[in-house]
Amino acid sequence: MTGIITDIRFIIAAGIALTIIITVFCVCFILSHRQENSVYACGSSLGVDIGNAQIIGTREKQDDSFATSVRPYGIMGIVADGIGGYINGNLASQITVETYLDEFEKRDISDNISYYFQKSAVLSNDRIRDEFGETPGGTTQVSVVLMDDKMYWSSVGDSNIAVFRNGRLIEVNRKENVKNWLEDQYLAGTIRKEDADGGHLAKRLVNYLGYDGFKKASESDRPILLKKKDQVLLYSDGVEVIGQIELEDILSRRGSAQQKADMIMQAINQKQVRSKDNATIIILAVK
Repeated sequence: MTGIITDIRFIIAAGIALTIIITVFCVCFILSHRQENSVYACGSSLGVDIGNAQIIGTREKQDDSFATSVRPYGIMGIVADGIGGYINGNLASQITVETYLDEFEKRDISDNISYYFQKSAVLSNDRIRDEFGETPGGTTQVSVVLMDDKMYWSSVGDSNIAVFRNGRLIEVNRKENVKNWLEDQYLAGTIRKEDADGGHLAKRLVNYLGYDGFKKASESDRPILLKKKDQVLLYSDGVEVIGQIELEDILSRRGSAQQKADMIMQAINQKQVRSKDNATIIILAVK
């Protein structure tokens, strides 16, 4: 009788242990695959609160596209700003976001993140040109991949990547426009200082996806080490209407990443300016 009781106790204990193991596995799987506001990648101490928001401004159509994706190997975010002067700007940005998303989700890209960024850029450029033929169309893109406590980034054009840390907004990428191109030429000694202004062409892009002269995307030469309470921002240039000081003020307030993204859009709406571009932002707040 004692032997039977011992066997029963063993079976019950084994069953409880198995239930705990299965529960832990399921929780880990769910947390690593969900795309809600608060996410954790299993095997990582990185906790990220995700927020995003978008407005059309005073434009007739929305040319911005964006997406985030959470996988066991990392978290990806992308914002693409279709070139408004082209009739197909919205389609170009959609193609780009879908391409980056597909390439990120089809396989673990952690062994070669640079290859992921460059392949996605070239594929996006080719697909836009194939879609439009001789019709002009293009888009910018800014994207990041977060793995553990590291952030990798890539950009094409003049959208923005920044990190908000200790009350300050730190710009990460550099705009690929005429102004910065001329500045580089001046520093290289190929043009005079008086020729480096750019005038009314200063903001014109010198690189974008859909451009027949596109070669490669800019990217981080080494990852940025993230700290708790850092906020990673990806945003189109329509957000710039509120200025850096006001943006820093909003990011310093209490609230979730989603609440802050919404507050930024409200601030843009309240600005009394004649023209407002499409505005899109993703906030990845490190816990």
